[in-house]
Amino acid sequence: MTEEAAATNDQVVDAIQQVNDLLRGSRQLFAAGAAYQALSHALSLAMHNAVQQQQHSFTLRCAMTTAAATALLDGRTEQAEAVLKLAESPLMNPGIDVQINALHAVVVSLRDEIEKTLAAVPEAAAEPTTSTA
Repeated sequence: MTEEAAATNDQVVDAIQQVNDLLRGSRQLFAAGAAYQALSHALSLAMHNAVQQQQHSFTLRCAMTTAAATALLDGRTEQAEAVLKLAESPLMNPGIDVQINALHAVVVSLRDEIEKTLAAVPEAAAEPTTSTA
């Protein structure tokens, strides 16, 4: 191996060592960032599902109101009252506020867990080290 090739190899090795030293302290931050990104994606899907459920509930309630009106016009008041009672039940009208409060509780508990995990990392491991060559 020539002297120039050996010098180049030493430079490459030194550059790789410096990158490794830089990333060694950043691993926990990358993991936390990935966890937050996954959490935000999951929460956005949960919010989307909550809104979709509310929209479907309103559509179903409109159909039930139509069925109750038809029953009233046909003189079947007991059936109309039963349909309207069902339309007002919590099964047909899940509150989006309940779902949002449940999601908020999940976010708070996950944030606390991530903060505990980050606090458990020693400060020396969290800071990048520099190589002196």
